[in-house]
Amino acid sequence: MQLIIDPTGGMAGDMFAAALISAGADETKMIDAMLLAANKIGTAKISTSLTNDDSLRLHMEVEHSHGHLSGHKAYHLLEDIFEELQISDQYKEFGFKALDVLVKAEIKAHKENTFLTDHIHAHTHDDGHSHTHEHHHEDAFLHEAQDILIDITGAAFGLQLLKSPTKALLKQPVSWGGGHITFSHGHLPVPAPATKIIFDQYELAGQMGPIEVELCTPTGSAILAALSATIGESDSGNIVFKGFSRGSKDLPIPPLEIQIVD
Repeated sequence: MQLIIDPTGGMAGDMFAAALISAGADETKMIDAMLLAANKIGTAKISTSLTNDDSLRLHMEVEHSHGHLSGHKAYHLLEDIFEELQISDQYKEFGFKALDVLVKAEIKAHKENTFLTDHIHAHTHDDGHSHTHEHHHEDAFLHEAQDILIDITGAAFGLQLLKSPTKALLKQPVSWGGGHITFSHGHLPVPAPATKIIFDQYELAGQMGPIEVELCTPTGSAILAALSATIGESDSGNIVFKGFSRGSKDLPIPPLEIQIVD
């Protein structure tokens, strides 16, 4: 089995979860799992719709209980979520790696951009418990990526439902988009600092364009890194599952496409 992704239309956490549902992951189970994750950080309404080209779109309205989520707290919450959902070891490893990649990229982004330093936070683990994740003496506040728990839960649970591999082939380089984004740290060009760090560190294939909108998010980048995504041709032929998804806007670009082939 091989997992094949065509990210010409970009890559984001909610888009990947939607593509897994489109490919055949049980929608009710997926939404219940993501709501379980959402309830760890607040409350949420999650639903789906079909676009004009039959791609799946996730609609998430999340009200957070706290102003920010620390990476340290996210690890503990993700452990609880995976335990409750009975996520198997292969998909747990994928999920924790995605979170680890994102947290480390956020820490590095803060160090490299001096105007972000007000948001960095030193943290020492002293609870004495044994955890499956790697401990960090530095922590990152996941401002824009608070929904990482929902996105990673959808990704790990969906991959498990489809019995998918946790390594991926890319048909094309990932489209970053272009223009600028405005967020809690200021006004910055696409790709966002954490996105660029992840692509550089994990040697992911990316390219600017094809439109002046952010198409690849830090969470989407972390998922690709956790999937060890590389450009390549499939050596298999039979498509077992195929799914298409779009983000929150209708854009003149192809949807995100995933295939699982045997």
